[in-house]
Amino acid sequence: MFRNIKRNKYFCGLDLGSQTIKTALVRAQDENNLELLGIYELPAAGLRESSISDLAELSQTILRAVDGVCQKVAVRPGFVHLGISADLLTCRCSSAVIPLVDAGTKVVAPSDINKVNHQARLLGAAIDEEIVHSFEQFYKVDDVNVALNPRGLYGRKLESNLLLLTANNARLRNMTKAVHQAGLDVHRVSLSSFAASQVALDESYTKEGCVLIDIGAHMTSVLFFKNGVLGDVQFIRWGGHFITQSIADKLSLTGDLAEEIKKTHAVAAKLNTQESSGNILVKREKGYVPVCRQNVCEAVEWEIENLLTHLETVLKGSGFYHQLNKGAVIVGGTALLPGLIERIEERTNLTISLGIATKGLQNPSVFAGAIGLAQMYYSQKRNETLNLNTAKHWTQRILGKCEELCQEYF
Repeated sequence: MFRNIKRNKYFCGLDLGSQTIKTALVRAQDENNLELLGIYELPAAGLRESSISDLAELSQTILRAVDGVCQKVAVRPGFVHLGISADLLTCRCSSAVIPLVDAGTKVVAPSDINKVNHQARLLGAAIDEEIVHSFEQFYKVDDVNVALNPRGLYGRKLESNLLLLTANNARLRNMTKAVHQAGLDVHRVSLSSFAASQVALDESYTKEGCVLIDIGAHMTSVLFFKNGVLGDVQFIRWGGHFITQSIADKLSLTGDLAEEIKKTHAVAAKLNTQESSGNILVKREKGYVPVCRQNVCEAVEWEIENLLTHLETVLKGSGFYHQLNKGAVIVGGTALLPGLIERIEERTNLTISLGIATKGLQNPSVFAGAIGLAQMYYSQKRNETLNLNTAKHWTQRILGKCEELCQEYF
C-alpha cells in the first residue's frame, strides 16, 4: 500500500531502455542534500527494438518497476522523469538570426535571446518531430562578437547556434502513453545518456573537456563536453546486445544463456592461448554441457573490435578530440566487461575511467541514467525560475523592461 503524501520530496527517474527498464528514487531535503533511496531493474517487456510491441504489457512492466523502487518508503511519486534511449533520437545543429533594431545599436535582452532561440528551434525540427533537448552552443552579435552569453552586449543583430536532439512525435507520444496507462504522469523526457552525465561527470570535467561514452543495448552514445557546454552528440549503432548475439550464434545458444555467459565469462582483454583454453559448463535441458572457452573469446573479440573501430573513428574525427583534457568516462552494463577500459585507452590514447553515479552502490555505472533522471527532476523544479522565459506576472514584466532600458541608455 503506497501513501500519496509529501510527493514533492520524492523524485523518480524512469530509464526506458530497449532491453531493460531501470528506476531510481531520490528524496530531497534541499538542493545540496539528495538521498538515493533505491534502484530497481526489470526486463523491458512490451518493447521490441525500441518500439512498443504491446502497450498494455509495457505499462504493466513500468508500473512494477516504479512500485519495486518505491517499496522501501511506501510512497509513489505522481510524476516520473522519463529517460529514452538513443535509438529514438536524432541529433542536428540549427541556427537563426534576428534583427535587434533597424538603426543604431541595442542592448541584447533576455527576450531577444528567447526569440532567436525559439526561431532556431522552429527551423531545426521537422513537422513530425518533437524537440527533446536544446543545447545552446554560442551566439554571434553582428557577426563579429562570439559569446556564450550575449546578454548586455550592444548590437544590431543576434545569431543563435543550437544543438538539437529530436524524436519522432508519434513514437514519443506512444512512450509517454505507456507511462500514463501505468497511472503516472511524465514531468519531462530526456536522453538517458545526458542524465547519466549529470551524475557521472563533475563540473571540472565538463569545463576542461571530456567525453561520456554510454554503451547501451543497441546503441552507444558519445557526448562531448567543453567549457561547461554539451558541444556534440554522436550515436554509434553498436551495443552490448551485439556481444550477446555473437555468443549465441557462435555457440548455438539461446539469448538468455548467451547473456549469462557474457556476464560471467566474457572478457574484452586479449587472452593468450593458455588463458583461452579449456571449457565452460553451460546448463542445458539435459544437464550441463561443456562449451569451448576459445569460441567464447572469438565471439567477443569480433564485436569488441567493431566497438573500438567505431569509437576511434568518432573520437579522433571530432573537433573536440584535442580538447578532452579530462579524457573519457564510460557508463553502461558493458562498461563492466573486464579489460574493456584498457582496450579503449590503447586505441584512443585517452584516459578512460568508469562512471560512478553514487558511492556505496554496486555497479553504479549501470544505473547512472536512472539516478541522473531522478536528480535532474529535482534540480529542474528548483531552477524553473532561473530560466530566460518571460515573467508571467505583470509586475515582473515591468521590472524586466525597466532593467533592459537602464542597461541600454545608462
